[in-house]
Amino acid sequence: MLVFFTAIHVLLCVFMIFVILLQPGKDAGMGAALGGGAATSAFGGRGAVTFLSKLTAVCAGLFFLTSLGLSFVGVRSSVTSGFKAAAPISAPAPTSSAPTGNAAPGTGAPSSAPAPATDAPPVPAGSAPAK
Repeated sequence: MLVFFTAIHVLLCVFMIFVILLQPGKDAGMGAALGGGAATSAFGGRGAVTFLSKLTAVCAGLFFLTSLGLSFVGVRSSVTSGFKAAAPISAPAPTSSAPTGNAAPGTGAPSSAPAPATDAPPVPAGSAPAK
């Protein structure tokens, strides 16, 4: 059923493009290029514009309805598939509860910076190492 409505939607889209291009504008546009003069005489002096306007309105209404219907079907299918695919969320396991000793001053929490790899004493803050 979804494929049927999608096909109708695409056909309405293409048909509406052609109907809009056939409408005469100031210079008669595509209507004159595709035999607009004959169409004007067949529908009467003002009949082609009225007929094409009504046909455009019907096509636009049907296009709107098929767009709305397809969007509702798409939302419903994504919501139901989202509930089926959702996995329970669990909290991550704690890595270690013991402090490592390289805590930042004043925070009370271990820092993520690695400990110095040398045996040299640490340099106090605000002073440059001697060269």
